[in-house]
Amino acid sequence: MSKEFDILSTALDEAILDAKSGNKILNSETVSIEIEPLVEYSADTIKDIRKRTGLTQALFAKWIGVSTRTVEAWESGRNKPSGPSSRLLSLLQQNKLSIAY
Repeated sequence: MSKEFDILSTALDEAILDAKSGNKILNSETVSIEIEPLVEYSADTIKDIRKRTGLTQALFAKWIGVSTRTVEAWESGRNKPSGPSSRLLSLLQQNKLSIAY
């Protein structure tokens, strides 16, 4: 095995032993994050978000990672974005993400 694997394996073993023992030696910290629920977008809102980026449907689709037909379907109301696409639209709408070209 590699030296790096041995280091990680030893560290993991130590962490497991510490977690099981009553004498906590290792410091731990719990971090919590709030995940906003996914938004369901209307066709007009999706079109507005895309137009604000200044991209064509084809370029917007390429940037999001979907087909041009998918963006066309969203903007006509035939389909709705879900999962990662909805999250990207949300970030663009809230100006937490921008497209540089």
